[in-house]
Amino acid sequence: MAEDRFKKRHRKRISVKFGIDKIEKLGFTDDINHDGLFIRSAVVVMPGMTIKVEINHPQGLIALVGEVRWGKKIPPNVLHKIKGGMGVQIKSFVTGEELYHALCDELVAQRGE
Repeated sequence: MAEDRFKKRHRKRISVKFGIDKIEKLGFTDDINHDGLFIRSAVVVMPGMTIKVEINHPQGLIALVGEVRWGKKIPPNVLHKIKGGMGVQIKSFVTGEELYHALCDELVAQRGE
């Protein structure tokens, strides 16, 4: 299983909203790939939980459902110094799947695989 987890991710900071029942928490992506993303946030959902994520991309809304695979909770005042947040594996898209994959492809083209 560990070998699946280490697919190349690409650093990209994008504002996101997320939550379990209601999408009300704020964070930023730290890195993304076709299978998942890391959300940098002081709010960390327990691993194994399903969350809803929204990304307001300039070309449209990306809404997805993912499973939190791991998390690291840190105090909000050191979030800019220490990487805290959660790794999310994408389970399904509500909207914007093509847009999300195009964003990932663009990052691969810019930065290499």
